[in-house]
Amino acid sequence: MDMRPWKLARRFAAIAVLGLVAGCQTTTPLTWKLPDGVRITEVNGYPLAAIEKGSGPTVVLVHGAMCDYRCWDATMQALSDRYRVVSVSLRHFYPQDWNGSGDTFTLRQHAADLAAFVEKMAPPVRLVGHSYGGLVASEMARARPDLVLKLVLAEAATDALLPAPTAEQAANRRKFVEQTEAMLTTKGADAALEFAVDILNGKGAWSRYPAPVQAIHRQNAWTIVGSARDTSARGTCADFGSLKMPVLLVTGERTSPRYKQILAAQGKCLPGASAVVIPGVGHAMMMNPNAFNPALKNFMQ
Repeated sequence: MDMRPWKLARRFAAIAVLGLVAGCQTTTPLTWKLPDGVRITEVNGYPLAAIEKGSGPTVVLVHGAMCDYRCWDATMQALSDRYRVVSVSLRHFYPQDWNGSGDTFTLRQHAADLAAFVEKMAPPVRLVGHSYGGLVASEMARARPDLVLKLVLAEAATDALLPAPTAEQAANRRKFVEQTEAMLTTKGADAALEFAVDILNGKGAWSRYPAPVQAIHRQNAWTIVGSARDTSARGTCADFGSLKMPVLLVTGERTSPRYKQILAAQGKCLPGASAVVIPGVGHAMMMNPNAFNPALKNFMQ
């Protein structure tokens, strides 16, 4: 362990932040119906939902915005012959029917919840995060490296590694959040999701999603507002580069220019990380399971 005072101070400050969030919670009552096979783990006063498959060393999967534990079905199936695979839904995602209320949809809260959850999963674990879930996983792994054996970041949304947004870009972000929230309130999930998804992934993207994917996004519609609304501080390049465990950076061959920039920045901040490109797909690289899942297996061995 690096005993230099400034590094110790940074590490213990990060742990203290997670601990402070964890210690200030009141218990959220379970008021939503649990689907069959879903179990609850109480963390920081909140009932996190998760499903589990297989046996062996533990792998924890963390979904992105507009998604939940169900987005990892194919990956769970592929890994469960060798691992105990746990797919968790973050706070305020399905099966909770969240309406955007409250102030606990934050990166800091989700990272604290994930740390508390992994503590109960026979750590250290192999941790996999996609998009916003990759951001949460990277923040948790940085603060609690003792909990993570290996880390897979599938296009983790570490936008803080990019140059600071211009005033115009910041204004556009605020406008996007306000418009999406207004549409969710007045026109419903489908109209809001078509608007938001097409802005993020190109015109017509929402209409091309398969019906099961649309259904999952519909049940997590408010989380796109929550993830965009949170403007709390993110880690710096030096913070990202401080990750101590083996890291795999995964990207889709057809991903957006934004994620290409993010992946390039991640590689510069953490030059020792491994990297793999999943052919034929964009941001949702799990949609090519024949390439994505073997890449995970090869890294996790």
